[in-house]
Amino acid sequence: MRRPVALALALTLILGVAGLAGGVWWFGVRPAQQLDAALARITAGFSSGEVSDEDFLQPASEQVAAIYAGMGALRPTVTVAGEPRPTQPGEMSTDLAWSWVIHEGKPAWEYTTPLVMVREGDAWKARYHPALVAPGLDEGEVLRATRRTPPRASVLGEAGQPIATNTAAWRLGVDKTLTDAATAVDSARKLAAELGLDEAAFVERVRKAGPRAFIEARILRQHDTADRELARKAQQWIGVRAIETTFPLGRTSSFLRPILGYVGDATAEQVEMSGGAIRAGDLVGRGGLQEARNHVLAGTTGFLISIVDPEKEAREVFRVDELPGTDVWTTINVPLQERAEALLAPIGSASALVMLRPSDGSVLVAASGPGGGGLSTATLGQYAPGSTMKIVTALAMLRAGATPDTLVECSDGYVVDGYRFDNWAGYPASALGQVPLREAFAWSCNSAFLAQADALGVDALVDAAGSLGLTAEPNLVVGGFLGSVPTDGTPAEMAGAMIGQGRVLASPLGMATVAASVAARKTVSPVLVGEPGRAAAAPAPPLTAGEAAALRELMRGVVTGGTASALGSLGDVAAKTGTASWGPAPVKYHGWVVATRGDLAVAAFVEDATGSSDAVALASALLGATA
Repeated sequence: MRRPVALALALTLILGVAGLAGGVWWFGVRPAQQLDAALARITAGFSSGEVSDEDFLQPASEQVAAIYAGMGALRPTVTVAGEPRPTQPGEMSTDLAWSWVIHEGKPAWEYTTPLVMVREGDAWKARYHPALVAPGLDEGEVLRATRRTPPRASVLGEAGQPIATNTAAWRLGVDKTLTDAATAVDSARKLAAELGLDEAAFVERVRKAGPRAFIEARILRQHDTADRELARKAQQWIGVRAIETTFPLGRTSSFLRPILGYVGDATAEQVEMSGGAIRAGDLVGRGGLQEARNHVLAGTTGFLISIVDPEKEAREVFRVDELPGTDVWTTINVPLQERAEALLAPIGSASALVMLRPSDGSVLVAASGPGGGGLSTATLGQYAPGSTMKIVTALAMLRAGATPDTLVECSDGYVVDGYRFDNWAGYPASALGQVPLREAFAWSCNSAFLAQADALGVDALVDAAGSLGLTAEPNLVVGGFLGSVPTDGTPAEMAGAMIGQGRVLASPLGMATVAASVAARKTVSPVLVGEPGRAAAAPAPPLTAGEAAALRELMRGVVTGGTASALGSLGDVAAKTGTASWGPAPVKYHGWVVATRGDLAVAAFVEDATGSSDAVALASALLGATA
């Protein structure tokens, strides 16, 4: 009988020890785990702005939501600042560490608040009060974040004239508070027609907008006579209103627009790519220099954090000062740019005028005509350069041993691989036969240069183009294209490249760069915005002064006794004209000319021209404006 008693006693002892261990776990370890879990839920809730009432002794979710409402999308990072410490039976205290990152790279709004946790049965709950969210916050008070946007800086011309700056303006649109819905739609239709807007789209915007909405149609400049008249006329329609404002605008709606860009509402992509610096509804640069240098022009947004009481009185608790933007200086000569745009205004096809200062590569003029449909024809256009390419071919010939006096064969036609190339209509018979290179260049003999394809080879042409800056990456800040020379192709295409046909391409900026390199006697890299550290890579091989002098001699002959004699009245001008056929029959022509005078180099281009004379007239008028 002793053995069963002993066994029963042993079992009782084992069960007692196990029960004691379980009690220790339940009354010691388990509450600590529950406290940690509650703290994790609370800090996560404060970090998101959505707390659960189950974690608080008093309802807190609605109060926290109201406090956060004025903070917009800003949310804090909230963590437990130290180990919980007992303060009385069933109660633990700790601190919460709050960090609001208002702006990346700037000091965060940081503080701690005391948190008291109370045990209710098996659970831990927080004692809520407004000061738990922010020091000094009282019942009925909320937080408010106000973004402080600095004035946008200006884009300036070379002499400091504003190209785009904060301008007194009107926001012209339909104010639905001034009329009924049907009349608002009728006025929207009239306004869209007057402004040349998409009528259906604008009317739909007005129709869908709320009864108190203002639907903007266009920003008008108060200093512009036409805009003032437009504002006066439009406001005769019921519901149309012009609201005074200040807005970053270009000198005119068209001045340098393809390169300058404009300022408008941030796109979803810009918001996403900004890392929080740009938010929905912000005004930012859209395209061109305004977008490429938005981070310079816009400055840094500041923030003001306030506590707002039930009477709407606010007291500041934290501030991140805004930093004003910095002006962006360009090399654009404002009067000459205005002159160039006026010259191009009546041309129906794509057209461009570019002027460089060879000594430093400054882009003084980069004007694109309205026929380009908003494209920067001047800096992005890709066209066959026609006989202006003969400057490049002539350099390759000079490097192969030719001089301006070397005799070349100029025939009235040249056949390559079954394709016949002709000289331009009206080519003088007196310049046919064995003629000096200077004469073939002056009168732009195609056959004399086509015949160089086999002798020179493609590498020589590519090297010459690089030496004259045609195939470099442009140093513009905004997108640009200078030119490209094919390295392979059919025999006819490779021969055509010698005279700017085939698959060789250039922009007006690219051909102006070629002319500027000749004038500067070194390879020129065009610059639109001077910035440290933006030096162009040196070409290989570089252009020498002797080569440039020989090219300049050839180009001078084009004016004194060749196809650009119309420029002779402008003084010591050197030039090269060009036409390039394009499109299906009937054949059309690109008209080109490049010209230099002193420390100026000009390229003029007309997409659908009667010949080079159209471009010569443009270049002559622009150079004449510099006298």
